[in-house]
Amino acid sequence: MGYKLAEAASRRRHAVTLISGPVKLSPPKVRKFISIQTADDLLKALRRELKNADCLIMCAAVGDFRAGRVLKRKIKRGKKLTLELFPNKDLLRELSGLKEGKLFVGFSLETEALVKNSIKKLKKKNLDLIVANRLTKNHNPFGYNKLGVVIIDKTGHRLYINNKSKAYIAQVLLDKIDKLWYLK
Repeated sequence: MGYKLAEAASRRRHAVTLISGPVKLSPPKVRKFISIQTADDLLKALRRELKNADCLIMCAAVGDFRAGRVLKRKIKRGKKLTLELFPNKDLLRELSGLKEGKLFVGFSLETEALVKNSIKKLKKKNLDLIVANRLTKNHNPFGYNKLGVVIIDKTGHRLYINNKSKAYIAQVLLDKIDKLWYLK
C-alpha cells in the first residue's frame, strides 16, 4: 500500500520521501527513497525527514514486538526454547510532538471491532485520518489482493471502500488528504 501511495502522490507532483523496510518490490520513482531494517531505523529516519514534510502517511505494518536477543548463529534443535519479546515504540505517538501544522495519516489493522478500535487509535495518536483494514481468514490486506477499507476522519465521518485495488484506494486517500490540506 505504501508503494502505491508513493507512486500516486509522485504522479500528482508531490515531493515524496518513501521510507521502506525490506520488501520484494521495486520502489516507485520518488524524490527520495530511504531503506531501513528495523523499527528503530524507521523512527530515526522519520524524525529526520518529518522536519521538511507537510504530511506523514504511516501505512507500514511495524511489528508491535521485537525479539529481545538476535543471535548470529543457527540455533540447533534440542531442548525447549523460550523467545523473549519486547514492545517496539509506538512510532506515531513518538512523533506527535513534531505534528504542528502537518497532516498525520495512519493505518489500522484489526481482527475485531474494526471501526471502534480504529477510532480509538485515531484519537489516541492525534491523527487527521485513519484507514481501517480488517484481518480475517477471508480478508488479508497484505499482498496484491483487492481490499475493503474504511477511511475515518477526525469528525468521525466514514468512507467505506469495498473490493478495490490498492491503487484505487491510494487515489481516494490522496483526494481526502489534498482536500484536508487545502481546508487548513
